[in-house]
Amino acid sequence: MQGATPEASAHWVRQELSRVKGEDIWRVDLADVQAQLLKNTWLTRADVRRVWPDTLVVQIAIHHPIARWQGDQLLDSDGSVFQPNGMSRGLANTEALPNLSGPDGRQWAVWERYLSLKPALAAEGLEMTGLIENSRGSLDVMVQGGTKIRLGTEQIESRLQRLLDVYQKTLVGKLDQIAVIDLRYTNGFAVQWRNPPAAPKKKK
Repeated sequence: MQGATPEASAHWVRQELSRVKGEDIWRVDLADVQAQLLKNTWLTRADVRRVWPDTLVVQIAIHHPIARWQGDQLLDSDGSVFQPNGMSRGLANTEALPNLSGPDGRQWAVWERYLSLKPALAAEGLEMTGLIENSRGSLDVMVQGGTKIRLGTEQIESRLQRLLDVYQKTLVGKLDQIAVIDLRYTNGFAVQWRNPPAAPKKKK
């Protein structure tokens, strides 16, 4: 087998080829073997050829995902989106990839925006886990623990910096208690707590 592939993919291909093991390679239907291999959506190409006297050579190319897209799809490093099927699931661990979402055709723009925002958050100890762009272009950043940071559609960097300037003094250590931080204000921001503190009891 030729081609730079993860061991899991190589193992899967060997399993698929086992059904023609022992057959006369000059009678093997190469087009059928190729078609069977390409049923695995993790593969982008599969070339099968015979080599004298008794060898089948398979050369494959695979996707290299960099992010999850719309929950159940994957964004490839070439900008394309693919849907893992039953055959391809388990060939790679994609749980650690950032989770991106947005309108159709916007996957690369959302990815680039994710890359541009991540360093500033990381500098304050905030792990950015995802980015959501809605149909109006409004952005929501997801950070560890599921907290959502709403940035809106304009002044994205300055709004985020407004939060980061005070994060260490006001919110550090409290992120697991916060559901949403809304920065879509001219000044300041609003915090939505997961479990709002109980209102003080009125004195009788």
